[in-house]
Amino acid sequence: MKKIISILILLLLYFIIINQKLSTAFIEKIDLNLFDDELAVIFLSSDSYKTVLLKDKSSTTLLVLDLKNDKDLRKNLNKFVDNKLDYLFLKEKNMNLNVDYSIKDVLNDKVNMEKFFINRNDNIIYINNNTYNLCLYNIGKNNNVENCDFIYFLDMDIQVNMKENMKAVFYEKKIANKFKENSYIKWIDNYELSNDVYNILKLSNDSYDIITIPSEN
Repeated sequence: MKKIISILILLLLYFIIINQKLSTAFIEKIDLNLFDDELAVIFLSSDSYKTVLLKDKSSTTLLVLDLKNDKDLRKNLNKFVDNKLDYLFLKEKNMNLNVDYSIKDVLNDKVNMEKFFINRNDNIIYINNNTYNLCLYNIGKNNNVENCDFIYFLDMDIQVNMKENMKAVFYEKKIANKFKENSYIKWIDNYELSNDVYNILKLSNDSYDIITIPSEN
């Protein structure tokens, strides 16, 4: 009887694994057509998670900034990642994300990757490709965004003084309108993150492009 139960459990596990593989195999991949010097920054955000996927020709890196549920996140990742992540960085060590990865670590002060750097200073995470600086901003003591070419506002507690030549701002829906006015006045491009679209920032050594793709979720 025990052998029969064991066989049934193994068969059940086998069918679950096969079903997961089949469900991801038929997800249409989004080809970013990256050149050797390009870095794609994909903002994946919902009420359940806040993440940034960094993708170049040689690797994929996921920064997990907030996580309540990873079900829809895994489905969205499968549109950009073929098999597994190369690097997974968690903002906090207690985050539990069920994905396949090569290297996992808690995001500390500085990370050197092949085509970009990640620095963390209190509530701001800086991603730099030697030409442009993307800042991931949350509530905290550090409000210095003078060196930011792009900002992703996860949240905001005071009016942040953005420079005139800032390229673009990405923000969550909960950011109040009074905080958006500062960027509109300075003619800075604004992108509100939602489940309906993928906002993708492509950075090269001498230019950038912002692409918006319907998510079809």
